[in-house]
Amino acid sequence: MTMRKRRFPPDPGAEKALRILDEIRRTVPLETRPVILSEDYLRAVKHVEALPTDQDGVDKTWVERVLRQSREHFAKARRIR
Repeated sequence: MTMRKRRFPPDPGAEKALRILDEIRRTVPLETRPVILSEDYLRAVKHVEALPTDQDGVDKTWVERVLRQSREHFAKARRIR
């Protein structure tokens, strides 16, 4: 399936927000310390990875189907003012 990108007119609000974020990125130092994951989070990850639906060889074609349906749904969306 080929998706065409549509050109949208420039949004002055979005442009202003991007300029503000760019200025913050330049002036605020990025912290590089390690991220520490909680035991609850790690336990939840192990639980999800152990589910039968997440094992090798299991049919996961539903993921592609959901992504396609989602793209089709949002492609039909129209802005309402």
